Amino acid sequence: VSANAVECARKNAGINNIANCSFFVGKAENIFESVSSDYPGAETSVIIDPPRSGCDMSFIGQLARFAPAKIVYVSCGPDTQARDAAELQKLGYRLEKLQPFDLFPQTRHIESVATFLRQ
Repeated sequence: VSANAVECARKNAGINNIANCSFFVGKAENIFESVSSDYPGAETSVIIDPPRSGCDMSFIGQLARFAPAKIVYVSCGPDTQARDAAELQKLGYRLEKLQPFDLFPQTRHIESVATFLRQ
């Protein structure tokens, strides 16, 4: 939902000469309306970083219908990431790798990155 974050991502990609990615601004529940047929799911990776509450089921359903080859799920809520992982598994995704990161030593908070592949 942050146009500023999307603009920063575009600038960062330009600085690093990365031309094989696209960035979209919008609410998660409507984001796939702006993704054209120029991005076939079977050839696409999607990176998601939802709030601590995780993804809502309507977004996960849309994501599964888009059917990206790979989903990279960044999370600050491992409990909701686990809930969403179970749903993604039901929808045809396999957990390939899970890596926790302790970015906040001396606290109970961790970040976690999960990679899912379409089966």
